[in-house]
Amino acid sequence: MKTTHSLKTTVSLLLIFLTCLFALERIMPRAIINESVPPQEFSMVRALDHLKIISEKPHFVSSSAHEEVREYLVAELEKLGLEVEIQEAEVLGQKNRAGTKVRNILARIEGSEPGKALMLLSHYDSEVSTSFGASDAGSGVVVILESLRAFLEQGIHPKNDIIILISDAEELGLLGAQAFVDKHPWSKDVGLVLNFEARGSGGPCLMFVETNEGNEKLIQAFNEFNASRPFSNSLFYSVYKLLPNDTDLTVFRKNANVQGYNFAFIDDHFDYHTAQDNYERLDRNTLQHQASYLMPALAHFSMADLNDLSADSDLVFFNFPGAGLISYPFSWVLPM
Repeated sequence: MKTTHSLKTTVSLLLIFLTCLFALERIMPRAIINESVPPQEFSMVRALDHLKIISEKPHFVSSSAHEEVREYLVAELEKLGLEVEIQEAEVLGQKNRAGTKVRNILARIEGSEPGKALMLLSHYDSEVSTSFGASDAGSGVVVILESLRAFLEQGIHPKNDIIILISDAEELGLLGAQAFVDKHPWSKDVGLVLNFEARGSGGPCLMFVETNEGNEKLIQAFNEFNASRPFSNSLFYSVYKLLPNDTDLTVFRKNANVQGYNFAFIDDHFDYHTAQDNYERLDRNTLQHQASYLMPALAHFSMADLNDLSADSDLVFFNFPGAGLISYPFSWVLPM
């Protein structure tokens, strides 16, 4: 009798262990570090080439390396055939009263039809200390650069304008995003923001929506672009709102009522804002996971109707291995 019980316990534990392994395996893609990737696809090799240059030195606001990184990013965007604008503005922060002169990097791809624009967003300044800024937020910057290159290589003309904002002075209090939202005429054109961030140097890239209203349309739209390995649930945003950290997307939500998606990773959080946030420690699989969101999102939202993504109702949602994102109305919670 005791032997049978012990066997059942062992088998149950083994099944739980194997289920957890399967779930973890399904969360993150494996980085494809291969020179022979077709030009129409995201290349980890090219993304890492950018990252190595960007994260060579700490590049906080007012440092000489900060200027070098800005010049490099401008040159790379121009290589893609884009006209680049530097928005210069004096900004006093709303959150911590810090102030500085920001220099945002801006570019725009013209769409074929009128309507709201899609914004790709990350920041290029590193934290004001010894951080090399490879994850926070060099990862987001290079994913945007390389995804844009692959998207343009496909020769698809988008219906919607695509605005690229590589913001400045995020680490001082989201000052670059504030300057854009409050002072740049393009801010009124933005219908949806895809923001890439990091609070660590590895782990799965999670998605959480940021909205002033219901999330129903955003979750439905997320399912439509069919990310290969989504990692998200409705609890993430509830926890995020309790934390002291905001992202550039928060400024869009609060100051302009523009909603969007944050894509961020938080494992190895002890590397955050330290000298360990460097090129060597950034998990390549994590970088591939970010790209696995942006490439299909670009294809979908460059063509989708972005004029009205507001909703009155919320969905409860979570990812399940092999089944994508599962969702149901919040009104079902009590009956269930």
